[in-house]
Amino acid sequence: MTDSKQPRVSDLIFSSATDEIKRFAKESRRSALSVTNRLRSINQDAGFAKRISNHYKLPLVANERCGSWYIDPDDKVQSAYFKSTDGHAGQWSFSLRRLNLQVLDTIAQYGG
Repeated sequence: MTDSKQPRVSDLIFSSATDEIKRFAKESRRSALSVTNRLRSINQDAGFAKRISNHYKLPLVANERCGSWYIDPDDKVQSAYFKSTDGHAGQWSFSLRRLNLQVLDTIAQYGG
């Protein structure tokens, strides 16, 4: 038997407020995923990568899996193929399909 003074879960959920929050969140996600915002984000990320490359005098190596558009073709020294989880903490498996040995020459050329 439940105590009539104790609130129920249904008393704590404000369905009209929840619906409004859901609608706002959905509209926010939709605008964040617009073509304009995506292109703006790519442009900003590309500018950041180029500034870092210039500052440290390091080459830009494009990740062909999902990153060549961040680099002006004239600035791209080389390409590699990395999966998004390569090198992340806890990801200790080593893929023999993505050795990227061609990058070793570039690493050596720019001081390791």
